[in-house]
Amino acid sequence: MDTSNLKQDSTYFIAIYGGSFDPPHLAHLEILKILNNNPFCIRTILLPNYQNPLKSKSLFSPNERLKMCEILAQISGDKTTISDYEIRQNRPIHTITSIRTLQKQISSFLDSNQPNSSPQAKLCFVLGSDSFETLHLWKNSQSLCELVEFIVVKRETSTITHPQNLTPKMRTSINLSHFNAISSSKVRELLHKGEINKALKMLPQEIFPFIHAHFKL
Repeated sequence: MDTSNLKQDSTYFIAIYGGSFDPPHLAHLEILKILNNNPFCIRTILLPNYQNPLKSKSLFSPNERLKMCEILAQISGDKTTISDYEIRQNRPIHTITSIRTLQKQISSFLDSNQPNSSPQAKLCFVLGSDSFETLHLWKNSQSLCELVEFIVVKRETSTITHPQNLTPKMRTSINLSHFNAISSSKVRELLHKGEINKALKMLPQEIFPFIHAHFKL
């Protein structure tokens, strides 16, 4: 695993990794492992959404995605925990709302016996370069930029485009160019076509049972 693309910083941070995870795949797992291997990352909070306000309905139900994310958290390392906040709201939630809520709960995600587990650590939000580029379309996007720094995941080698009329602080980027062929949309496409074995090659083995159960295989 290449951790060199997550640059070092002298401040500790808590990474919040939100998304649909419909379904979670090997690239998601790689991102979590890269974060967990960074000595300045004291906790990664996996935050599956009920439904992305900017996207259509998901293939897997919110509870199915939550359960798969729980497995993803378990296999990615000890630093990963999961928040079911958005799922429990039973409706689409804007990221700014979740960040403000997690800010108030942050001490509950930290181990008081662990060194450097200060609740004063910076909050970083993990998102793809395409989402980062359209950040100006998100609700209260400038307020979000003031609350968090961003860790941007890029799949292409091209430069990252900053969103219009915003001043986000990007902590670093993670290069996943070697995972270009893997995406949740590609997995869903293969599953819809009945090409189950091709889809499974893009997923952690630990969530195979959920795929089999969902499609009654």
